Amino acid sequence: MVLFCAIGELLVTKEAQSRQQIYDQLASSGQLSPALLVVKEHLPSRDVCMRINVDATRVGNVARFINHSCDGGNLDTIILRSSGSVLPRICFFSSRDIKNNEELKFSYGDIRLKKQGL
Repeated sequence: MVLFCAIGELLVTKEAQSRQQIYDQLASSGQLSPALLVVKEHLPSRDVCMRINVDATRVGNVARFINHSCDGGNLDTIILRSSGSVLPRICFFSSRDIKNNEELKFSYGDIRLKKQGL
């Protein structure tokens, strides 16, 4: 069952990494609660992986309030493409039955900068 789709700014990876560095500094001092999502899409050949970066920090919807889960959580992130749309849709589907009052969680992906650079 689809719950909702993410809304935010679509960023190239370089811009997403730059923003994440700023967001990490602001978040560590309690000044900001960022919402930067990274979704990797594997092409059918499995040889190439496309990376989609969505920043819902300034412009977003209810999806920006879903918490991160290292184990993947109870939502699956699926990329949907339609022939009439230029941009893909990132949608959240329940990965299993969700209990009443259970917190919704999914993996945000990995945008963090490594200690020795990118």
